[in-house]
Amino acid sequence: MNNAIIYKEWIKTRKIIGLLAIIFAGVGIFSFMKTGEEIRAMGMVQFWETVIQKDIVLFPYFEYLPLLAGFLLAVTQYVPELQFKRLKLTLHLPLPENRIVFTMLAYGFLVVLTFIIITLPLLLTGLSLSFPQEIVWASFVRILPWFLAGLASYLFTAWICLEPQWKQRIINAIAGIAALSFFFIRAKSGAFLPFIPYITVMVLLSFAFSYYSKSRFKEGIQ
Repeated sequence: MNNAIIYKEWIKTRKIIGLLAIIFAGVGIFSFMKTGEEIRAMGMVQFWETVIQKDIVLFPYFEYLPLLAGFLLAVTQYVPELQFKRLKLTLHLPLPENRIVFTMLAYGFLVVLTFIIITLPLLLTGLSLSFPQEIVWASFVRILPWFLAGLASYLFTAWICLEPQWKQRIINAIAGIAALSFFFIRAKSGAFLPFIPYITVMVLLSFAFSYYSKSRFKEGIQ
């Protein structure tokens, strides 16, 4: 039965997953082309110096991309459930309701996580071909919160979509936007490192929010 749920989610989301894969690949290629162009124009030593002194972010085009990916995946996955009144039927499958919701959330969470697991090492490996480990590490710490925001964005959007009452959806959206703002705090390289465990815990805790919305849906709240 779990496999049937996963297959159903795959049917709904396969097109957006393919589109996101193309976008991630395109943005990654463009980022390296842009960096290579700047290296050729300035020279490697001068570019290193500029990156270090001005604290330049080497992958700025990825800042909001994981956030957008999580949002689009959740919308694609959950809006049809409510729009076509499929959620009530899904929750009546011969499985515990919490297990059904967990399977749906885990599917989307793992899709976003897969994008992160593939993209981050490729970016850092490519970066290590031209830059010392100190710059590679600083870049990793700088962009990691952006990718974690993709996971949080997915879970918060799922929470909002599963909420049956529009007033509460608006409240949830405000809370989600406020929480996501912590992932984009401007700071010098390395300054955000102590905060990463806290936003990681925030991501894991947000996994539980959809269960509350599911309970409200089952109670018939409008």
